Amino acid sequence: MLVACISVDHFPWRMEVQRQPGLSKTPCFLIQHIGSSSVLLDHSPHLKGIISGMPLQEALSECKAVALIEADPAFYQEAFEKLLDALEARSPVVEASALGIAYVALDGLAEMYGGEARLVTALLSAIPQALNPRIGVGAGKFPAYIAALKAVPNGAVEITGDVAAFLARVPVAHLPVSWKVQTQLRNFGLHTLADIMKLPVGPLQAQFGPEGKRIWELSRGHDPSPLLPRIHEETFSESMGFETPVIEQEAILTATEALLARLFHLSAMRGRFARCCTMSGQVLRGLIWQHRLSFREAAGDKDYAFFSLKNALINHPPPGPLEDLALTLSGITGDTSRQVNMFVDVRRRDQLRDTISQLEARLGKKPPIYQVREMEPWSRIPERRRVLIPYTP
Repeated sequence: MLVACISVDHFPWRMEVQRQPGLSKTPCFLIQHIGSSSVLLDHSPHLKGIISGMPLQEALSECKAVALIEADPAFYQEAFEKLLDALEARSPVVEASALGIAYVALDGLAEMYGGEARLVTALLSAIPQALNPRIGVGAGKFPAYIAALKAVPNGAVEITGDVAAFLARVPVAHLPVSWKVQTQLRNFGLHTLADIMKLPVGPLQAQFGPEGKRIWELSRGHDPSPLLPRIHEETFSESMGFETPVIEQEAILTATEALLARLFHLSAMRGRFARCCTMSGQVLRGLIWQHRLSFREAAGDKDYAFFSLKNALINHPPPGPLEDLALTLSGITGDTSRQVNMFVDVRRRDQLRDTISQLEARLGKKPPIYQVREMEPWSRIPERRRVLIPYTP
């Protein structure tokens, strides 16, 4: 499988620089809060010894004279989606990875563009030159990603020879694993992929489990993971701007009710239901506020949706005055009625199916739910008696 990796390094930082040009000359950390801890989402490219994903305190111990900028993930994601749309105009199979990294399937496309070189040029032209995109081409996602790292800005590199030799000097920091695992590898004296290649798979698998085996395979350039194309979900959106920034809860609720009335009066929403609603808005001189709500039951009218959104706004108000407000309905379904089955087991299965649908709408992907099935109940090996398989309602 021939894959191209399109990489825009430090994508969140570049988006912030577009919004605040002065940051290009100021060392800075983009931080986000996960639970009670603060971690680094991105940083200025010239800072050494800093890795995205590391704890903020760890990063500050390496580099103290920096400006701390609150990350705006919603803004970065919106910009990244536009980049992905441009790539999909060149290839039908595009996978979104981390912010600024996308994979494109190249098999069968070279003939359409008159050769692989022209195909790569077409992909580069889809990204603004100011972002300094790089393209790597290889037999698999990870080799293509490393090739992109070695390309010059607005250039491309293809792996054509010995893949293992090409990867040998790559630091473990470029492995698609957490910062914690990267630190553990370095503590074991494994600083490059060549160090990992020298080991048998056993010790890595014993230390890191299935992830250890994947690390061992990636170090040799073997990445069989398939490309997962973007899922285009049907959505409906309405928005309004405020003449002056609004902070009063009653005013925001009134605007919310008006937007819901517009949405449920759309001809495309007649007789249809929504499982999720995303509220967003530009905070005065601040970030883009966003809150996603999954309805307990699919909403088919304004009143039920407003009741749920009202409680969400009370519990999760915007962090400051809003300059505008937008509502987006997603998880659209055509269920218009429901007949309750008289058999208890069937009702339970129906309830489980609805719960899984709700989880899928909230997570944006198939939830990791499994069921236990007997495989060889007579076996003397416990692991062979039962097996976990994905649950299909």
